[in-house]
Amino acid sequence: MSRTLPFGGLQKATILVIGHDPRLQGSMAEAEYAFFFDYLKKFDKCPTYGSEKNKYGLAKAVWDYINELADQHLALDAFYVTNLCNEFLPPSQGRGTVLIPDDLAQQGVEAICKIIEQGDFSIIVPMAMQTFYHLCHQEFLDENDKRVQMYIDKACPIPSKVEQGIYGATGKAPFLDVCGQRFHHDEIPLVPILHVKQWPIRTQSVRYTEPMQRAQKEISAILR
Repeated sequence: MSRTLPFGGLQKATILVIGHDPRLQGSMAEAEYAFFFDYLKKFDKCPTYGSEKNKYGLAKAVWDYINELADQHLALDAFYVTNLCNEFLPPSQGRGTVLIPDDLAQQGVEAICKIIEQGDFSIIVPMAMQTFYHLCHQEFLDENDKRVQMYIDKACPIPSKVEQGIYGATGKAPFLDVCGQRFHHDEIPLVPILHVKQWPIRTQSVRYTEPMQRAQKEISAILR
């Protein structure tokens, strides 16, 4: 298996969730479907053993996360889940966030555009700073205002990190400025949020409390 597959049906899905890449940091796990979302249909309840339990747990965490932000229980069929990069990139071995190269990011954005053309989505929810950086950099958003341009400048990858295959932003905490705000793609609302691994908010991410409260307000209003 050289890449992971998107999960969901375009006939019923109304929520497009965009993750980062299919491997967890420091892991060689290879999901057949993004975020192991197929496990939510494969198992009626969480498995009690090893890796199967962890895979199911990740899928359930994403589902619960979006449900919480939407302030309602959303059917599994309402979700279409993919990654900006569905290629299996070399893991960072704990050194940091894996860098998505520009060429793969461009391919990912083109694939996402095709998904959107075929579907009927009410909202697009990208998770994580680098994911949103590439969407902005690849001109995926309708907006091209000061917010977007400042974010591109501040979230641009550090050249020395790029050489190591690791993503690090040039500016300090650029995602704080855009997290939870409403943007658009082809007039479809788009709200960037923290990655699921950062939810619920922990001590080191407490500064994101207000942006994520804003995200919940925006997402719940859009899906009401």
